[in-house]
Amino acid sequence: MVDPLTWLAGEAGCARGLAMLFFEAEGVVALLLIGFWIWALFDCISTDSALCRNLPKGFWLILVLFLPDLGALAWLLLGRPERAGWRPGSTDYAAPRRPVGLEDHPRYSEIAGVTDRRSEELDQRLEEWEKQQQAESTASAPASADGPSTPSPRTDLDAWEAELAAREDALRRRELELRERELDERDRGLDQ
Repeated sequence: MVDPLTWLAGEAGCARGLAMLFFEAEGVVALLLIGFWIWALFDCISTDSALCRNLPKGFWLILVLFLPDLGALAWLLLGRPERAGWRPGSTDYAAPRRPVGLEDHPRYSEIAGVTDRRSEELDQRLEEWEKQQQAESTASAPASADGPSTPSPRTDLDAWEAELAAREDALRRRELELRERELDERDRGLDQ
């Protein structure tokens, strides 16, 4: 039968041995942490300041520099741009697009948006519409040669400008008359 104290001491020794392996023996974890810290530092430096999250880039740099492990982890979780690649400063956020082959062209598709037959139909409709527009414009042209039945926009604009100029002149005359009256009244008041 195994003594519980001996078993407990054996377990503690095993745990101590694992701790030595990871933290003291050869410094494997220390090297990983230093590598992670250097990666986070370079990533923070090379990331565009407009893409940093939660804090300005300068604060992130100070945080990663002075608190190596915690700062690097905080940068990874809270500061890095979303969807950023794993290369430091990578701005390639888009997923790579597949190349488009010749067989993907709509002409070769079974369900084409516009077929050759449909394109010909649309061309015929366009030609018919153009002929109709041309016929309407030639039909309205002789009527305008006899005399303008409706005033053109230019004639309306000229008449409106003339009316506006006449109103402005009348307003100026009234303002000048009022000023002259006020000046005359002021002069009379000063003379008395």
